Amino acid sequence: MPATAPTVTSQSGTPFPDPHVGPEPALEAVRVAGRARDLGRLAPLGVAMLGFFVVALDAQIVNVALPDIGAALGGGLAGLQWVVTGYTLTFSSLLLFAGTLSDRVGARRAYGLGMAVFVLASALCGFAPTLPVLVAARVAQGVGAALITPTSLALLREAYEDARARAKAVAYWALGGSVAAAAGPVLGGLLTQLDWRIIFFINLPVGGLALALLVRVPNSPRRSHRFDPFGQVTALAALVGSTYGVIQGGSGSYGDPDVIAAFVVAAVGAAGFVAS
Repeated sequence: MPATAPTVTSQSGTPFPDPHVGPEPALEAVRVAGRARDLGRLAPLGVAMLGFFVVALDAQIVNVALPDIGAALGGGLAGLQWVVTGYTLTFSSLLLFAGTLSDRVGARRAYGLGMAVFVLASALCGFAPTLPVLVAARVAQGVGAALITPTSLALLREAYEDARARAKAVAYWALGGSVAAAAGPVLGGLLTQLDWRIIFFINLPVGGLALALLVRVPNSPRRSHRFDPFGQVTALAALVGSTYGVIQGGSGSYGDPDVIAAFVVAAVGAAGFVAS
């Protein structure tokens, strides 16, 4: 049982603090409560930093492994470009949807879903037998990354009510991403010397640690926000169409029918997104 300040009892039976005993027990209780509160904030901070770390790391670590991936799986220059672009394109185009989903189901639940998808997709990347399978797995990684990024910030907002403490937590969160972005090419080069598949397997222990810490994070509130399916679809069409046109046009010809059609889809999507 928690320690309480000693009391004495009057003749009427009413307890009151013993004036001969100092306030140390009460102060100790306050210290214990403060330490528990600080520990409760460390879990959301650790979860957020680990999430942003793997998202930023995966955007950089693959680049130096592309020659080895091409030698193992083939696919040519355009196929290798999709290994990188499939991840970043999906990640960027689904951020609008991910933010709304986070509000509707709660940041903690959306983060857990995103990290689980990211870890499973990373394992699939590591075991990919062909380039199309690898590209599909990278797209799935982008889906997970799109869910992780906004929800990690939402978890910090919920854990830190004080503006100064929240700003410090966000700075640590950004630091994790900066370290990952800087270390990605170096770490990728080192791991590729062993086997390029290891650059994807490294996400598994980091993601597992994040999910283990997530158990200690309180449930997040839900907010009723309306989905914007038209805006999401048009944004996706604009980004995918323009990216496909640039990649396929660069490796072939910008006069090819599929490239022209991709640019038309991109233009229509961009116009629809602005109009929405």
